[in-house]
Amino acid sequence: MGKLQDRENKRKSIIGGMIDAPAAPVVSSGNRGRPKADRELKKRISLSVLPSLYNDIQKIAYVRRQSVSELLSTMMEEYRGSHAAELAEYSNLQR
Repeated sequence: MGKLQDRENKRKSIIGGMIDAPAAPVVSSGNRGRPKADRELKKRISLSVLPSLYNDIQKIAYVRRQSVSELLSTMMEEYRGSHAAELAEYSNLQR
């Protein structure tokens, strides 16, 4: 037990007494998790692709230092932007 006490005393002296300082009270709003931001939430989807295609996409994402999800989201946003005419036509058809 003596070694444990010596280590604890040494740790306390290194930290400089911060262990004994009272912690600031935590103010909780009652909600758990991250506060909700004014942003659109992501939707989880499932895709079926050939394993060779997925492996190549993983390699591209690795080289770009992105996740596969980020890479595919970027690609889909670019695709949506290049097909604005079809989106406008869809809106007209829905009226």
